[in-house]
Amino acid sequence: MSIRKFRKQMKPFIIVLTVVFILSLAYGGYESFRTSRANKKAQEAMLLNKDYIQKIDIERAKQEVSRAYAETVDKDIVDIIAFNDVIDKKLTLDLAKSLKVKVPSSEVNAQYEELESSMGDKEQFRRMLQVQGLTKDSLKNKIEENLLMQKTREEFSKNINPTDEEINAYMSLYSIPSDKKEDAISLYKMEKGEEAFKLALIKARKEMQIKDLAPEYENLVEKVSYEEDGFKVTNLDLAKIMATFMVNQKATKEQAEELAKNMIAKQIKVAKMAKEKGVKVNEELDLMSQLQEYTVGLSEKVRGEIKPTDAELESFFNANKSRYNIPETADAKLIFITVKSTKEDDAVAKAEAEKLLAELTPENFSEKGKKLGNNQNIKYQDLGTFGKGKMVEEFEEALNDVPSNTIINKVIKTKFGYHVVYVKKNDNNQQWSAEHILIVPYPSEKTVEEKLAKLEKLKPDIEAGTIALNNKIDEDVIQSFDAKGITPDGVIPDFVYSPEIAKAVFETPLNKVGIVIDKSLIVVPSIVVFQKTKEVKAEEANFTKLKEEVKKDYINRQVGEYMSKLF
Repeated sequence: MSIRKFRKQMKPFIIVLTVVFILSLAYGGYESFRTSRANKKAQEAMLLNKDYIQKIDIERAKQEVSRAYAETVDKDIVDIIAFNDVIDKKLTLDLAKSLKVKVPSSEVNAQYEELESSMGDKEQFRRMLQVQGLTKDSLKNKIEENLLMQKTREEFSKNINPTDEEINAYMSLYSIPSDKKEDAISLYKMEKGEEAFKLALIKARKEMQIKDLAPEYENLVEKVSYEEDGFKVTNLDLAKIMATFMVNQKATKEQAEELAKNMIAKQIKVAKMAKEKGVKVNEELDLMSQLQEYTVGLSEKVRGEIKPTDAELESFFNANKSRYNIPETADAKLIFITVKSTKEDDAVAKAEAEKLLAELTPENFSEKGKKLGNNQNIKYQDLGTFGKGKMVEEFEEALNDVPSNTIINKVIKTKFGYHVVYVKKNDNNQQWSAEHILIVPYPSEKTVEEKLAKLEKLKPDIEAGTIALNNKIDEDVIQSFDAKGITPDGVIPDFVYSPEIAKAVFETPLNKVGIVIDKSLIVVPSIVVFQKTKEVKAEEANFTKLKEEVKKDYINRQVGEYMSKLF
C-alpha cells in the first residue's frame, strides 16, 4: 500500500481522534475552571454591589478591631463591628470613585517611607510585613485606600459655607471665645461635612446589594435588634455602645448590653422631650446621630427659655468673680537648645565606665547597678532574655562567645554611651540573659558655660532684630514654641509646667531676651533662650463691662445642670 493511499484511509480516523482530543481538553478545562471557581467561591465572603469581598479581608478587619479594643471586647461584638467596617470601607471607596477623588502616588510613597523609617531597619520592616501577610505593594495599596477614604470624608466639607448667623449660634452653643472665630468655622465645616458624609454612606447602605453571602456572616449584617418608642436600634448600634462599656468599664458582655440599653433608653427619653418642644432632626441619619441631634436641639430650646434677671447675673458674677478677674500673664517665644557632650566629656564617661568595670563582680553587679542608677548620667537595667537582632549591632557582637555568669572584660561603646555588661546566660549565641550599666557622656559645667557664653553674645542682635530668634539660631536647637498666657506660678499653656522658665520670663523686660537653664525638663541640660513679646497686668473684673459674658456663662451653667439631670 502506498503512503498516499494509507494517508487517505487514515484521514477520517485522525479527524475523529482530533475531535476526541479537543473535547477531552475542553472537558478538562471545564473541570479545572469548575474546581478553580469552587476554590475561589470558598474564599469569597459576599458579592457587594458588583465586587466580591474576600473572607480574608473580613478576618483581617476582625483582628484589627480586636487589637483596637485591646482584645477586651467580646468576639461576637468585634465580629459585627468589623464586618460592617468592611462594608463601610467598600462603600466609601465607591463614593471616592464617583466623586473622582484621587491620591497622588507621592503621598502614598511618603507615608510608606515614613512607616519604613520608623522601624529603623528595612529588613526588619520587610519581615514584619511578611508576618502580617503583606508585601511592599499590598501595604502601599492599603495606604492609598486609607488616604482615599480620608480625602473622601474631607470632600464633603469643601462645599460647606456657613453664614455669620450660623457661626455665631455655633460659637454660643459650644462657648467658643469671640477671638477663635476662624477655629469655629473650621470645626463647623468639619462637623457639617461629616454629617453630609454620613448621609451619603447611609444612602449607599440602603441602596447596596449583597449577594452570595457566606453562611458564617449572615448574623453580622446590620439589622434591627429591637424597637423602642418608634426608634429602631440595630445590632450594630448596640455592638458599638457595648464595646465602649466593655473597654471603659471592664464590663462583661451581659453587663455591657444592660448598660447600653439603659443609655439608649435615656437618650430616647430625651429625644421624645425634644420632639415635644418642636425639635426636628434629619431622620435619614443613623440612630445614634439622631439621638445626639435631639440632645443638642433640646439644650438649645432650654437655652432660649432661660431669661435671667440682672440680680441673678450679678449674684452669679460675685460667686464666680475669680474666673473673670484678669490674671497677670506674659507671652514669649521659647527656643530650647540641648547641650551636647564634647570629646573631653566622652573621655570622662569612658574612664568612669572602665573604673566601674574593675570594681564589679557577678555577685555585686545588680546591687551596685541599682545604687548607681540614681545618678543623672548612669542607668542600670536588667535586660531580661532577648534574641538576635534585638540590640544594637555593637552590643550584640560583644555578647558572642561570652560564657554564662560572666562580666564582659571590656567596656562596650554604642550610640547610647558606654556599657558595662553582665551576661547571666548565653544560649549558644542565639539568646542571652543580661544586665547592663550605661554611662552616658554628660556635658560638664565647662561645656555648659561655653554654650551659654556663645548664646549670650547673640542677645543684643536678637533684640535689635538683626538676628531672628528661630530654629537656626544654634545648631543644637531641639524645639521652638510660641508660649501664650504664661502664669507667674509656672503654667505654660498647651506646653509644660516650669516655674524656672516662668520666673525668668516675668523678670525680663518686654521685648528683651533672656536665657535660663531648666534642668527639670530633661536629663541632658537644656538651655532656653526666650524673648518676652507681651505682658498683661492683673485687673479686677467689673460686672458692668462683663455683663454679656456673665449672661452667656450663667445660661450655659443652667443648661448644663438641666441636661445632666436628664442623664
